[in-house]
Amino acid sequence: MHTGFQYVTCGSSLKLLNTYHNVRLHSHDVKYGLGSGQQSVTAVESSDDHNSYWQVRAKTGTHCVRGQPIKSGQTIRLMHLQTRRNLHSHHFQSPLSHNLEVSPFGEDGEGDEAG
Repeated sequence: MHTGFQYVTCGSSLKLLNTYHNVRLHSHDVKYGLGSGQQSVTAVESSDDHNSYWQVRAKTGTHCVRGQPIKSGQTIRLMHLQTRRNLHSHHFQSPLSHNLEVSPFGEDGEGDEAG
């Protein structure tokens, strides 16, 4: 779906759509039972799910101006809007896909270098 927007900006709220499976990246404050034990990330088919919004933020230790276009290749953070935790990667195996686990991590938009 083309929205007419030419770029994503710092501070934008968006949903991430996997076009191959037609699902959106989703999270809510439910923890993984194994692995990291942190907040789980899954995918949902619903386009109106309020737990699928992520906000574009500057990489850890920097800031960006709201509305400033994000450049191709620029390092960013994605913060889950409902829980205000950053998307974070791990070396734990995911319980469903058996790929590497991701989770929202941190408090009030602050985390570490991996999130």
